[in-house]
Amino acid sequence: MAKEPEGKVHLLDGTELPYEVLGDNRQCPLIWGHGLGPTDPRGMDHRACESFPLVSEGLREDAHETEGKLPFSAVVYDARGHGRSCGWEPLASCIQQFHWRSLAFDMLSVASQFQTPSTRKLRGALLGGYSMGASTALWAAYLCPTAVRGLVLLSVTTAWEIRSARRANLLNNADLLQPSDPAAAEVVRGAAFSDLPSLDDLAAAKIRIPVLLCAARDDTTHPAEVAERLSRVLPNADVLLKDTKTELIQAFPQHLRMWLRQHFQDKVILEE
Repeated sequence: MAKEPEGKVHLLDGTELPYEVLGDNRQCPLIWGHGLGPTDPRGMDHRACESFPLVSEGLREDAHETEGKLPFSAVVYDARGHGRSCGWEPLASCIQQFHWRSLAFDMLSVASQFQTPSTRKLRGALLGGYSMGASTALWAAYLCPTAVRGLVLLSVTTAWEIRSARRANLLNNADLLQPSDPAAAEVVRGAAFSDLPSLDDLAAAKIRIPVLLCAARDDTTHPAEVAERLSRVLPNADVLLKDTKTELIQAFPQHLRMWLRQHFQDKVILEE
């Protein structure tokens, strides 16, 4: 039976993550993670993220296309430490829970809540996200490769040596938050010490699932260089690279539809 279009996913440590289903909740879901709230995590939820309208449009039926309705929905949710998520506050000082590596297990837990008898036959979830959500999805595929069958990575975060300047900014944000919201400050500290797996580790992992990598050259917060490096170690990556964020925003929804049709439409089985 399909999940309700809105609700909460309950995690093992007592954390609750509110979710919303975009589209028909009987359809195969793309589990989507939002970006970081670097100055106000509680003010960043799945709807506040700038990727929300892009995913909504990407999965909506396009009257100008002839292939028919996409048999996909999206599950968007508030990440741990963000929006209306709750239950994590008593252990907020354990900042490892806010590392993308840990958020990856939260994302997989959300995905498992939306398995149906039909989608279980497909082996693995479709995961994606914007910025922090994209890095979360990549970690999920790296840590649990048999549980993921496709990735949509929109504007991946800074990583590796490129991340050092970003880390200092985030730690400063956390210090400014500390007097008014100590728990939220720990969320930002956890993000500051997050990073992606090394390129060597990703290459050794041989992640051969289809991956859609999207970036804009003028987006310094989400450098195109990171996406370009990732494309060299993800052998089945399709790269959508635009000169400006405006061009990326315009191109992403249609490109997402095309990519889903190309790799997954003929493998989707809808519930009776």
